[in-house]
Amino acid sequence: MNRCTCPLASGSRRRGASRKLGPRRALIQNSLISLASVLGWGAGGASAQLLDSCPVLAEPLFQVLPARISCPLVAGHQEADERLALSPGRAFLYSALLPGLGQHKLGKGRWIAYLAVEGAAWVAFGHAQWSATDKRSEYQDLAWDVARTFDGPREDGDFPYYEKMEKFLASGAFDTDPAASGIQPQMDPTTFNGRVWSLATEIHFPPGANPGPGDPEYEAALVDYRVRAYDQRFEWTWAGQPAAWTDYMELIDSSDGSFRRASQFLGVIIANHLLSGIDAFVTARIQETGRNQAEAQIRLVPREDAKGLALVLQVRH
Repeated sequence: MNRCTCPLASGSRRRGASRKLGPRRALIQNSLISLASVLGWGAGGASAQLLDSCPVLAEPLFQVLPARISCPLVAGHQEADERLALSPGRAFLYSALLPGLGQHKLGKGRWIAYLAVEGAAWVAFGHAQWSATDKRSEYQDLAWDVARTFDGPREDGDFPYYEKMEKFLASGAFDTDPAASGIQPQMDPTTFNGRVWSLATEIHFPPGANPGPGDPEYEAALVDYRVRAYDQRFEWTWAGQPAAWTDYMELIDSSDGSFRRASQFLGVIIANHLLSGIDAFVTARIQETGRNQAEAQIRLVPREDAKGLALVLQVRH
């Protein structure tokens, strides 16, 4: 236990001074001085915060009370730092929701780093996402304006569709003879639809057999072809447009790269939330189990020279 006193106010009065004022006036004055001292303690000394060991010992805080006035006033106060009282679970929740918030409430300066990473990652994610979307619109427009052959209302395909346009010069006709009944599949294996039919026959045709329309094997292969091949709404060809096809491939590669970067930055954001939450949890747990329990007590005690009372701050830690 350390006993520390800090001189908030000091003063002394000669006993002979009260004789010159008269008995009644001196009594009133002494009463007012006593009341002021107690009120001063109540207003200014009801709380205390332990920052470090007090370097001054046994110095009176107030010296205005006459020695003959007895005032056995004792007050105790324990400073509870709200930041240190943050539970580990709540600290984790705060930082998991907003990185750095738990560290800030725990009084750790590294909350700035977590918040900076969060802001920078969101900005980078937004920029990458915007770039990917913009490039996607560009290659979809280029494909429609140059390669696609459908004359009806525009219908954009899914992402795998545009990837196939990058790898195959042409889709090939979905039905090679629209005048004939049924669907006449594309036979050219260098086109996308022709490749689909070739794979369907490899799956459903028996080795060495060549079934025709109406045969079970042929009809089964035709079912697969209808599902996987692109009909006339999505047919395309880059024939005679090599420069446009090159531009298209560059645009789709750029869009893919931007989408990958956006995914990476999203991973950074998720990791930042988790790391900040774990950091706050561990920090709160350490402070909860290892922090010093400080107790501050304020007392009025007689001065050593018996000329009044002193306000003394006692700290236990």
